Amino acid sequence: MPLWCIRRLASSPEQVFDAALDAAARLGFTVSLADRPAGHLFLSQEHGPRRTHRFTVSVTDSGLGATVLYVSWETHLSPWPRSDARAAARLCRAIEGALAGL
Repeated sequence: MPLWCIRRLASSPEQVFDAALDAAARLGFTVSLADRPAGHLFLSQEHGPRRTHRFTVSVTDSGLGATVLYVSWETHLSPWPRSDARAAARLCRAIEGALAGL
């Protein structure tokens, strides 16, 4: 069952997508696929030699002067303190921080 995090941002979809790419690189995510026209970014993060966790970032223009950022991930039985929810929260904060620096 996928889990998700949604943020509403007051930036253009292009700015949010670029900020997501930048934040993912700074946090050590591997970009599996970046589909700019569709607003999808598929990321992975390795935890040890045999565990890869996948994340999906979707950027959508809400049509109401804001952009919606949707980050989803599959649940894993990761040992504490490393969890996908924490990684997704760090990614969302890093994207917001990158946008604040524009």
